[in-house]
Order: sequence, then structure tokens, then C-alpha cells
Amino acid sequence: MHIALGVRSSDFPIDDFLDAPGKTDAVISVAADPAQTTTTHLAFSGNPKRRGGEWRIRDQYSHRHPAWTSSTGFPATYDPKNPPFILIFKVGKSFHARFAFEKQLLALNASRRPIGMPAANTGIGIAPTALLATFKVPDPSRFDAFLSQADIISVEDFDPKNISDGRKRIIAAVVRRLGQQAFRRKLVSAYAGQCAMTQCNTLWVLEAAHISPYRGLKTNTIANGLLLRADVHTLFDLALISVDPKKLIVKASRLLRGSQYEALNGRGLRLPAKSSLHPSAAALEYHFSQFHG
Repeated sequence: MHIALGVRSSDFPIDDFLDAPGKTDAVISVAADPAQTTTTHLAFSGNPKRRGGEWRIRDQYSHRHPAWTSSTGFPATYDPKNPPFILIFKVGKSFHARFAFEKQLLALNASRRPIGMPAANTGIGIAPTALLATFKVPDPSRFDAFLSQADIISVEDFDPKNISDGRKRIIAAVVRRLGQQAFRRKLVSAYAGQCAMTQCNTLWVLEAAHISPYRGLKTNTIANGLLLRADVHTLFDLALISVDPKKLIVKASRLLRGSQYEALNGRGLRLPAKSSLHPSAAALEYHFSQFHG
């Protein structure tokens, strides 16, 4: 069974939507639930010779995506009076699958639906924020936001003649990475000079990580910080690594599977000896809400 998505046009740039411009096939990872715990690949194929470039979702007969199964309420038989609509949302760089019955869509206020839905059976459009909330599609993660911004951030041309300036930039970058010194010194003392996740004790690579984003001196408190190894700090800032605020264990994103960082998943967070120096539960909950699981 294949599901037709429609033909590429200026109003329906499906290959751009799938990050596959100029291609005839694409495979994407699509989450089936708001927590992104059930994620499965979807295969798409485009036929440039058919109707000007038709795209379809493949393999939905024997490899049905978990968002469109009987366990989610997806119908086993087609009812032309109330057909199901397959919905694929793209938020940042992440994809999310849902479905809705036609009557459910018609019951929504018109401002909650993309223009043309449900009259049009195929196509894409800008999904209003209210529609995302209706289907519990999560906001962009920090990692999605990073990828979106990284695509447009310009990179300075390298000038090999300006070695002196290059040295200054390197030194300044190291100082920034070490964090605000007073904040870092407090965390080094609280965590006895060891990374809270890896137990690395090489001070030169240990950094002061903010749990909730830095917003002035008031956020430079031990309760809003963790002492982390530099590479883990980067992944923590991108929310590819986080901390379960209830169990106080490290969580590593599925995007890190197969890497050395996968071993951190499930590891207990190393806490300061004094409970008064432990990280804020509220700050950990905020960061975990941004986790790209």
C-alpha cells in the first residue's frame, strides 16, 4: 500500500519538505507520540515522470508506521463518509506523524487548519500553532533550533596572514568555554573537580554549564549549574544529553546511539556532597523538557 502525497509545485515543495531536493527517494525518522519515544523511519519515493513529480509514502501495508495503527485508533476499513487524514508535521528538523478523521478536522475552527484542509486530499501548508497544540506536536528542541540557525550562520573567511588575531581568538574562545570564572570556581569546589556525568577530573576540560539558559548574574548560581567535560557540555547545551529530574540519571538522545556517549545513558548523576549545593529540581525539569530524546 502506498499513500499519495501529491505533486511538487511552488505551493507544494514536497522534496524541500523532505530535505531531498533533486532526489527521487527519501527516508526520514518520524516520531509517533509527543514524547518522541516511538520513532520509526518512513520511506518516500518521487516519480518525476508521473503527473509532474508525484511523491508517495512507501511500504505502509506490511510496515505500517506506529502512528497509523489500530492501537492508536486508526480505522481498519475506509469510511468515505469520515475518512482518515494522514498528517506529517515538520518542526525544525524533526518530523511527527499523526492522523485525524475528516469530521474531527471540520470540527476545528478554520483558523486552526492549514488553508485548504480538509478539501484538499494532498499537499502541505503552514500549520497554525493551535493545530500543533491540538495534536500535541512538541515545540522545536534546542537541537532543532541549533540546526535551523546553523544553516544560516555565516562563517568568516580564513586569513592565514592574520596569525596574531587568530591566536587572540583561540585564547578568548578558551576563556569563554571555561565559563565565568567565579561561577566555575564554585562548581569545581562543589563537584570536587570532577565532571558530574563522566567523573573526568582534568580541570582544563571542565566547564561551568548552565542548566537553564544564562540570563545575567542571577543565573550564575550553583543550583543552576553542573560541572561538565567540554564535549559533554556542548551536547548538554544542545539538549542531546539531559538529566531525568526525578531519577537523577543521565539521558542520552537516540541521535547519539552508536557513539561513545551512548554509555552515559542511565548513569547516575554525580552530586555534590552537600545537599544544599545540589542542582535545582526546577532547572533540571526545564532542561529535560528541552531534551531531544
